[in-house]
Formats: sequence, structure tokens, C-alpha cells
Amino acid sequence: MSALTVLIDNANKVFTEDEIRIFHEAAREAEAFITKHFTLDYPVDVVLTPPSSLMKTIPEDGITGRTYHSRHVVVAIDTKHAPINQDFIFETMCHEMSHSLRWEKLPEHANTLFDGMIMEGLAVALEEKALTDTGRVHIQFFLNEMQSTDQAMIDAITAQLKPDFDSQTYDYDTVFYSGNDTLPRWAGYRLGYYFVKKHLETTGTTINKATLANYKSFAS
Repeated sequence: MSALTVLIDNANKVFTEDEIRIFHEAAREAEAFITKHFTLDYPVDVVLTPPSSLMKTIPEDGITGRTYHSRHVVVAIDTKHAPINQDFIFETMCHEMSHSLRWEKLPEHANTLFDGMIMEGLAVALEEKALTDTGRVHIQFFLNEMQSTDQAMIDAITAQLKPDFDSQTYDYDTVFYSGNDTLPRWAGYRLGYYFVKKHLETTGTTINKATLANYKSFAS
């Protein structure tokens, strides 16, 4: 029995039957990847929906994802922006399943800015592994941006955000999404991905183990 249940928000008939078939196939592939590396012993509803003012897609990719709790993932897809890309849907689902796994299996929350960056960095690293393991070469603009962040940008982001690493109060939208005059777009994701990759490199651990590690494991 499948752990991922795909639910289609299609009251306005935005998605075609062929597109819905692609959604289900991408979910099947994402579940196969996750169950290869983790014990997926709980049900997850994955809702595919058109974008809205409350959940806008990344313009360059026409897709975005959000995990509301461990058993409820939403993926918004803008079919007016670009043709459906099964690889992008697979990639997004694997990213969101990183959050799902942590929230289901670890009794801790991302309370601080540092925790939040690590949570997102782990998800980016897992989606990266999912693409590599399945031999996919088409990656989202978002992931390409993470991978191409240079050291100068990392240093600049670190200098600005480090004083707030332990803070539980910060401008989430600016840090993780929009950026501002001094922070680049997706700054929190960039730094979290950098910290996670450095952790994997220096400790020799795998992203599979790191996905379910406590945030304090990354503090060094």
C-alpha cells in the first residue's frame, strides 16, 4: 500500500488528465526514492494545487512546495507559466519529504534562525541526492542557485545573519525568500545548504543520517 496519497485540487479543471497522470507518477518515483533510504511507516497526503495569492510559485520554475505538518504536503504548480515537468515535481516532493520525515520522527522544532536554515539546507541536500541517484539532469532554477552560491556570498550572508542565529524572532520572508538590499534572494536556504554540505564533508556522514539528526549536531 502506498504511503503517499496524491490529492488533486482541480475544482476549476486547471489540470488535464495527462498532467494528473504525471503528478501520480512523480509521487510514485518520490516515494520509491524515500523508501529506499528511510522507513516511511506513516501516511502522507500530497496535495497538488494551482498557485494562489497565499501560495505563489517560483516564477523561474513554475512550482513550489510547502509542508504544513509531517503528513500534509502541498505542491503548487503553475501550468500557465510552463509545461508540466515531472522531474521538477519529483524534486519538490523529495525536498518536502525531508521536512515530513524530520517532523514525524524527531521530537524537536526549528525554533531559531539557525535551526530553520539547517532544516531547509537538509531538504535541499536531499532533493539534490534524489536527482543524482535517479540520474536526472534537469534541475530547478532554485537548486541551481543553491549550488552556484559562491564563497563571497556565503561570507556576506553569514556576516549579516550570524548575530541572529539563536534568535527565535526574525523576518522569515526576507531571510528565506525575497531578500533585500543587503541579503540575496533565498539567503537562509543558501546558508543552510552550505552548512549542511560542510557538515557532511567534515563528518563523513550521509544526508540520510543527517536528515534525522538533531539540530545541535550541526552547531559546530
